[in-house]
Amino acid sequence: MSSDDKLQIVIDNKLYDVTKFSKIHPGGRQILEDYKNCDATDYFYSIHSVHSRKLLKNMPSTDVAKEDEIPQSDYLRLLFKLEKTSLFKADYFFEAVQMLHTIAFFFLATYYSTTYPLFAAVCLGFGTLLGGWVGHQADHQRDNWMRPINDYYATLFNGLSPHWWSTKHNLHHLSTNEMEHDGDINLAPWLYLWTPSKQQDSWNRSIQHVYFSALYSILQIKWQFDSVIWSITNKKHKHLALLIVHWIWYACLPWKVWVVGTLITGTISAWVVTASHQAEEKLESKRTFAKEEVVKSKYQIHDFFTHQVITTRNIDLHSWFLNYICGGMQYQIEHHIFPRIPLYKLSTVKPLVKQYCAQRGIEYREEGLWDISIRNYKNIEEIARVKV
Repeated sequence: MSSDDKLQIVIDNKLYDVTKFSKIHPGGRQILEDYKNCDATDYFYSIHSVHSRKLLKNMPSTDVAKEDEIPQSDYLRLLFKLEKTSLFKADYFFEAVQMLHTIAFFFLATYYSTTYPLFAAVCLGFGTLLGGWVGHQADHQRDNWMRPINDYYATLFNGLSPHWWSTKHNLHHLSTNEMEHDGDINLAPWLYLWTPSKQQDSWNRSIQHVYFSALYSILQIKWQFDSVIWSITNKKHKHLALLIVHWIWYACLPWKVWVVGTLITGTISAWVVTASHQAEEKLESKRTFAKEEVVKSKYQIHDFFTHQVITTRNIDLHSWFLNYICGGMQYQIEHHIFPRIPLYKLSTVKPLVKQYCAQRGIEYREEGLWDISIRNYKNIEEIARVKV
């Protein structure tokens, strides 16, 4: 097999041939392919567990050439320093309360579904929304013993497959706003976030600023549908059985309750997690802004910290209710830099990240929800009016 055919990545200045391993990689083959012949050190440590790091040391590798070595980044030194604190450790009591209080919403939605359907729909919507943040958090916390519980919780109550979500979402974190790799922004032909080529264009682009909010509202429904397809395709029988139970529960509710509740969840989720990305920088390549003047390594790609900061934006909230329904996802920058820190601890690390940005001359982006929404709308409208 030639070197061009091999799937090789660099971590800690060691070259790993992951061609065979990619077939059983828990995060899927696509992530590894996106880092072919690239240094993935910072990205690897940002998202992987202590157990995964130990497994890495047992994998065969070769040292990269001296001229291609990349010094340890400031980000990685900061990450290792913070990992020695309690920031990455879960508060199990708090997380249990989070999970149980969303289940209370589901109970209320079921109990009042026939007598007070509107109230039931709101309860279902908020339970699913907040439950989504709980499941999202559990998926990122690699060393949290509560993570396996999410296999049952997310599928039964949210109708989402954790395996499907993990594969999709990890790719988003490791290739944030990369046009060819991040499925969260590559939404054509339904929604164009950058000017397409003539061959990729579609008639509906000219009116996308009119209907895109409707697309946002069905986000949760789409994710639930994708979870079923994923479970069938990948023969995840346990998840499929739990998803069937979830839909049996929905079938017992008046259809207006679960439809309205799901639309509430999709709408709020989309405005929180997509509007904070879609109007930010789009990257064509992993080498978009590699600092070639500092390091001349053929494996070097763009700086992880800068990549995460410029491709997302925090939501500045002054309302306890908005903070509550955002569930910690308003700290998008901190979440993307330290995805394994529990969402409820991100406010603690925010001052440190702002200081880090100031020292390196990187703009720390934060706006109110309304301002971010307007920014996102203008971006979508601008692309709608571009002549190809």
